Amino acid sequence: MSTAEILPSEIRGLLIPLQRKYLLLPNAAVAEIIDYRDAAPLSGQPDWVLGSVEWRQRNLLLVRFERLLGQTPEPGGPRQRIVVCHTLDAQAKRPFIGIVAANIPRLVRITEAQLQGQPMPQDLADAPLEAALLFDEAPALVPDLSALEAACRSV
Repeated sequence: MSTAEILPSEIRGLLIPLQRKYLLLPNAAVAEIIDYRDAAPLSGQPDWVLGSVEWRQRNLLLVRFERLLGQTPEPGGPRQRIVVCHTLDAQAKRPFIGIVAANIPRLVRITEAQLQGQPMPQDLADAPLEAALLFDEAPALVPDLSALEAACRSV
C-alpha cells in the first residue's frame, strides 16, 4: 500500500471567524460549539483570558484570540459562539479551552489544493500559532493548541 492510499485526500475542518481573521482547525481538535455566555472573571489574568464559563460540569477557560494577536476586539454580536477545543495534552490541567468566535464557525473540507502557505507575520511571531496560510484565498491562522494550553497553565 502506498503513502497516497493511506493519507486522506481531504480532512474536515472548522473555519472560525475572528473579527479580522480566521482560525482553521481540524474537526478532531474541536469538542463542541456552544452559545456565547459571559465569563466569570478570574483575578490576575492576562487580558486575552476573559475568565471561565461552566461547560459540562467543568470550568472552561475562555480566550479572546484577537487579544493574543495584539488586536483590540470590538463588542460581540448575537452570533458570537464559544469553540471548545481539546488542548491535545492528556496530562493538561485544563484539557479544554474555549475560544471566542465572532460569528458562527463554518464546517469546511480541507484539501491540499485549497491551502497556500504564507510567511508568519512578524507581529505574530510570539502568538501561539502553528502556521499562517491562505485557505480558499482567504487569510487563516492555524492555532497551536499545545502552546495555548501552556500559556494558560499560569492562569
